Amino acid sequence: MMKAILAIQAMRLRKEWKVLLAWLILPLVLTVLTFSTINKFGDESKVPIGLVIEDESALSDALVQRIMNTDYLQVNRLDLQTATDLLEKHELDSVFVIKDGYEKDIVSNRRSQLIEAYSSNRSFAYFAVAETISSYVQEEATRTKAATEIKKLYERYGSSEEWNIEEIFKTSKEKQEKKQLITTSFSFQLTPTETEIESSSLLSIWGIWAFFQIIATLFIFDWIVKANSIQIRVRWTFTKMSLNSYISWNLLFYTVLLFFMDIVTLSILHFLDLATPNVRLIIALLGFRITINMLAALLARNYTNSFFYYISAIAISLILTICGGAFIPIDSIIRRWPWIESFSPVYSLLHGSIAYAFLTFIIVITIVKGGSQRVASKFPTKKLS
Repeated sequence: MMKAILAIQAMRLRKEWKVLLAWLILPLVLTVLTFSTINKFGDESKVPIGLVIEDESALSDALVQRIMNTDYLQVNRLDLQTATDLLEKHELDSVFVIKDGYEKDIVSNRRSQLIEAYSSNRSFAYFAVAETISSYVQEEATRTKAATEIKKLYERYGSSEEWNIEEIFKTSKEKQEKKQLITTSFSFQLTPTETEIESSSLLSIWGIWAFFQIIATLFIFDWIVKANSIQIRVRWTFTKMSLNSYISWNLLFYTVLLFFMDIVTLSILHFLDLATPNVRLIIALLGFRITINMLAALLARNYTNSFFYYISAIAISLILTICGGAFIPIDSIIRRWPWIESFSPVYSLLHGSIAYAFLTFIIVITIVKGGSQRVASKFPTKKLS
């Protein structure tokens, strides 16, 4: 069977090898070009935000310093009136206010309404910036609560060793820097990360690659639409191989071919210092490849017109990448509903895992539809004269 598939593919590639080669190379080329452009215009890509400081304390000063040191944020310290005026003129993307009593609320373990935020209808990076600042606040709140509990334990058990809050904070930060316990960065990820799991970012290299790769994969699988067209479908009645068998064997062929290209892509990105290969990433790439290929096969099987299939392919690519956090971080959503991660192939790829729930769903739908189509083919409709 596989020999027959290879023979059919050889005949197809004699005419269409240029198109296939283009779709194999395009995701890598477009990804590299995108990051080259970002690197060239990196300074112009900084997001301008307004920062209003109503609380003068050690904790608020530490938060301000963290925000000021965040890459790709152009921070403007302003009063509230000036900041909102600039926001209305769209000269600022968003405005964040550290409210009076910030330190007091943190120490008292009151975490609601610590930061006040303003945005406009043109605040394209508001959610990403808010997510980053929220992570800073959450980090400081957690550290403060831990320090308070440690102090209580010392007092309860009458320990002779005396630690003040500042010493506990310092030790906590040293541990964090060594072990990367809590990290949330807002960056374009132009350099490879040293952590086992890449931090959340506004624009991830694998997120951009996933977008181009999903489009390329769906377009490559248009051979299923052509094989399923009204003009060609009738020919399968006179062949030893069914259409489902033809699709299944070709799915295996393209999975091997495209995964080989994924490994080549990883090697080239590593050579360009844009990615760091590791076993976890390779397994995540394999899971992503199998998932997207099965999705492409399932989607194409339901179309007989290439034009409508191409439109759907572009729409699905956008939905998967945007909902997967490739362009806008969705870590806060994942923390609230962790099960979403297993349904997002793009988010799983970005975090070095596999979307098992989504993959299982695709497999079940494929089996059910394949079974129903086989049953229907056993009972053809006959027209009575």
